[in-house]
Amino acid sequence: MQSTTLVRKLKTAVRHHQSGDVTTALGLYAEVLRTDPGNADAWHLSGLAAHQRGDEKQAETLIRYALELSPQQSEFKANLAAVLVNQKRSVETEKLCRDILHRNSRHVAALTHLGTALRQQGRLNESLLAFQTANQQNEDANSLCNLGAVLVDLGNVAEALQVLEKAIELAPEQAQVILNLATVHRHLGNREAAFQMLEKAERLQPASCEVQVNKANLLLESGRLHEAIEASKKAIEFDPRRPSAVSCLAIALQQLGYWEDSLKAHSLAAQLDPSDQRFQSSYLYGVTLSPLLNSKEVVRRHADWGRQIEAATSVMPLKVRNFQPVDSCTLRIGYVSPDLHQHATMRFLLPMLQAHDQSKFSIYCYSESSVEDGMTERVKQLSSGWCRTRGLSNTNLAERIQHDQIDILVDLAGHTRNNRLPVFAMKPAPVQASFLGYPNTTGLSRIDYFLTDAIRAADDADSSFTETPFVLPHGSCCYRAALSPEVSSSPCLRNGYVTLGSTHRLEKLSPQTWQLWAEVLAALPTARLFLIRDTLSSENQRQQVFLAARNAGISHDRIRLAWDLPDPYLQIYSEIDILLDVFPWGSGTIAYDAMWMGVPIPSIIGDRPGCRATASLMHHSGFPELVAADSVQYLDIVTKLATDTHRLSCLRSQIRPAMQRTVCDQQQFAADVEAAYRKMWKAYVTRSSTDPRGSA
Repeated sequence: MQSTTLVRKLKTAVRHHQSGDVTTALGLYAEVLRTDPGNADAWHLSGLAAHQRGDEKQAETLIRYALELSPQQSEFKANLAAVLVNQKRSVETEKLCRDILHRNSRHVAALTHLGTALRQQGRLNESLLAFQTANQQNEDANSLCNLGAVLVDLGNVAEALQVLEKAIELAPEQAQVILNLATVHRHLGNREAAFQMLEKAERLQPASCEVQVNKANLLLESGRLHEAIEASKKAIEFDPRRPSAVSCLAIALQQLGYWEDSLKAHSLAAQLDPSDQRFQSSYLYGVTLSPLLNSKEVVRRHADWGRQIEAATSVMPLKVRNFQPVDSCTLRIGYVSPDLHQHATMRFLLPMLQAHDQSKFSIYCYSESSVEDGMTERVKQLSSGWCRTRGLSNTNLAERIQHDQIDILVDLAGHTRNNRLPVFAMKPAPVQASFLGYPNTTGLSRIDYFLTDAIRAADDADSSFTETPFVLPHGSCCYRAALSPEVSSSPCLRNGYVTLGSTHRLEKLSPQTWQLWAEVLAALPTARLFLIRDTLSSENQRQQVFLAARNAGISHDRIRLAWDLPDPYLQIYSEIDILLDVFPWGSGTIAYDAMWMGVPIPSIIGDRPGCRATASLMHHSGFPELVAADSVQYLDIVTKLATDTHRLSCLRSQIRPAMQRTVCDQQQFAADVEAAYRKMWKAYVTRSSTDPRGSA
């Protein structure tokens, strides 16, 4: 066969390839290679075709062989980068792209794949720069789509909307652009527009896993849990190894109370992508919430995660500044949180920040928040240093913490969403602690301390934490109400019956909780149960609640549901006489809100920190008689309280003043925390005389 014939056959193959007839193209490429096995173009194009068919392993083999024959071909390298980035081999992709860009800094494909690789590594600011540069070279729908996606990741949603609206003008039928626009509308709270975009994307790509995952997440946020499950299952059918699809299914099952299936799905999502902290923490959050696991098992699973991440993470070389004298030096405290905006966490964090002694403690805040608002500005004003961490990789953030010379680094999130626990595994500060945001151990031994109190910490507290428990004397949090409407009179005085209430997240209503509530209602035949939560706007959610109640033996006619929250929302407690607690993960912020409005919330002091927060509140605010040792005593406390309207009325007026004297005393709490920090630092200095890292 003459060389001109080979060239003609290769061109014919390319035409078939470009028209979408990949099978014919591959056959022709194979014919060329049988005659001319040294034809680098044919090897490369065969690899590209394999890539387009989803056979990434074969694609990599073929393109690498093409590069052996023609090592300087940038297009070969760029397509190999596309193959590698699809496999999330981001470090290899980055190296390959930088090699291309070293020779041609304007190579659009290399810039695009570099941006994706950096995004996979969590280096969002660098990813943004790569996509911006690619867009400057060639502004088309693809480049704008990529740019919009990373802007969403960074929390710059308004800017992302502008970019993606421009992209959809250029390509109104491009599914990925439409999908990204749906994500933007979802973040902006425009659910109807988001659903419309997703319907259009689904018409264009009916077998897309990504479309179904986005649809499932939107349904989940809308409280349409059964539909979210169906969308998640459809996504899994299209791609059984997509962890985001499995994780969404797990969360929906969890919120519906299918605990065993939910934990299995959470575990599978974490196994499918062990490097993605979102799925690891979502699994451990589910472990903490699950009523199926005892306290020892909860701790064990957290500790297993901690050992795995610490085994895979090197400790940073420690850079310690001059810290003498120990007892009076100004300590640099770094707080790491995703919630430094209008969020429930700020009801506990802001009072402490305002009361910190700035002459002895310099406050640095590391914010993973996707939004900034008036609350964010207040925190900035109280900080000696501020860093928006969204967009920084774990290594970048750890380096920034070391640059700021932080003495004590404090995690305020635990395994809640958008935490930065992998940074703590790198140990960028000589002393590290966790408290406030999560009721259980983080599982990391490289976090030295867990701030708690004598009530939250069980008798075997040392075995409940991988950290060393540090007991604060007056409680382990300080509360400030978001708003302070006047305390109303007890509703039982005007209704003629006692209203037992719940404002808890619905996934906290475990079978054990429903069973105990059923016993309470059986003992109080005239009492009514009032559940109010915005997610009850979903008919599916309401039916699920009624089903759970019926299974526990509670008649529908004793339950009232509501979902329209008043403004201010604390007014909901004007309709409740007694708030019922939940188990095993008990009340947190809700207990403080209810008590602030004069509504008592009796509780059982459980076997784990997550079930002892309400008991801690009762003890430290002066109402220990509302804490039960077991369900029998709990039933006795609630029934006696419910049948004593005089006592209910007195408590209504007594609780808020009692809280103001105790758990709302920000000066006392800040002093307690500062004393703890000073002791931690002194212990570190003492240890460091023999151990250079001063590890706990």
